[in-house]
Amino acid sequence: MFGLTMERIAGIVEGRIAGGQGVMPTGAAIDTRNIQAGELFFALKGENSDGHDYMQKARDKKAAGAIVSHCPVDFRDDSFPLLYVEDVEKALRDLAVAMRKASGAKIAAVTGSVGKTSTKDMLRSILNRKGPSLANKGNHNNELGLPLTLLALQEEHEYAVLEMGMRGLGEIDYLSRIAKPDYGVITNIGYTHLELLGSRERIAQAKAELFRHIPPQGGIALYTEDRDILRPWLSDLKCTPCWVGLDSSCDVWAEDILEYWRKDEGKGGIRFKIYYRGKQVCDVELPVLGRHNVINALQAAALAVQMGLNWQDVACGLKELEMTAMRLDIKKVEGLDVIVIDDAYNANPASVISALEAMKSLPVSGKEIAVLGDMYELGAYETEGHLQVGKALAKLDVSFLLTVGKLAETIAKGAKIGGMPKERIRVCRSNQEALAGIKDILKPGDVVLVKGSRGMKMEEIVAGISKFS
Repeated sequence: MFGLTMERIAGIVEGRIAGGQGVMPTGAAIDTRNIQAGELFFALKGENSDGHDYMQKARDKKAAGAIVSHCPVDFRDDSFPLLYVEDVEKALRDLAVAMRKASGAKIAAVTGSVGKTSTKDMLRSILNRKGPSLANKGNHNNELGLPLTLLALQEEHEYAVLEMGMRGLGEIDYLSRIAKPDYGVITNIGYTHLELLGSRERIAQAKAELFRHIPPQGGIALYTEDRDILRPWLSDLKCTPCWVGLDSSCDVWAEDILEYWRKDEGKGGIRFKIYYRGKQVCDVELPVLGRHNVINALQAAALAVQMGLNWQDVACGLKELEMTAMRLDIKKVEGLDVIVIDDAYNANPASVISALEAMKSLPVSGKEIAVLGDMYELGAYETEGHLQVGKALAKLDVSFLLTVGKLAETIAKGAKIGGMPKERIRVCRSNQEALAGIKDILKPGDVVLVKGSRGMKMEEIVAGISKFS
């Protein structure tokens, strides 16, 4: 947030200011647990909590002030600036819209069923070659997180990469009206959120709401495998899409894909060549596991070039990539000679199978142990999706499977159908039970993949393994 005094903010959100004349907040926050000194606190009321109950904490942490709908009876501090509005969430949105208008940054929106955060990280790493850029933190990709991200814009930011989550029709449209993106990526159309939308076609419709918000002078990168399912909405595009894939029929594609592993460093990645409209344009060394990340990198590359960067920037930016935590994050367990692949942030059938393939690509001397949890929001695809993962795991000949949760029991069933011996499968009810199972079978030289939906909190398993030593 820059250039906005409390008085100007009051005008934007149509509020009544009490104190704080001349105060200029440095940013915005809705949670006093991570609010920083100088930030403006938005006292939002949710289903289970009310931000107005945390005014004292906001003041104690030296917030610049607060936007409120009322002043709590037990809060009395005339020196703490308050800005009264009818609707605090609307004030957050209106201020984000104003910040977007004031910023000269080029805005890129990233949505899709799988790979949003990875693609966001890759695009930002490339853009940082040209100038300061901003991106969502953590899961700040919804109707609250995206405005907070926009309010983190500073005058020096030349780019912003905004991940957009989606749980239903109308949400991408809503977020795009706030962000007004110049560029966009739809990573792919999968089965996540099938429970909410009912069909893959409706998921495509929801993601394609982004199309009508990209201006003619902007750009968008799309996965060629989704061309048919996106076709009904392609007429909404005002710009020419850049199609990305793994063959020469695409605008941007990759060849000579080679995975590598540096045992002494406990790090791996992928090397490949990028082609653009018939010509090789750069060699890439991507320091992350998983061949699926090649597509994510191609989409980030295609969009970065549309945003004015060159192919050398692409190669350098991808080589310097630092991924968000818990996404194929390799951890060496000291004293055990064991590798843990922490991919615990979220899960769906496609991403789990990709993670299993990434684990199998590692040249380890011991067993491959897959620890897989429930996958949520699959709707009618729930049973088939879990079965598909189990069958794929058996086909890949993974050494051992531990499942966590009720839904994940179907992964075990799929593995048995696929021919995996039952003595190599263990069904667990909790993360603690899974940890006990891992401890029983873990030996030097083994690799452990941990993956499940966000609600399963499987990072607890990763933390528990690190304590085995």
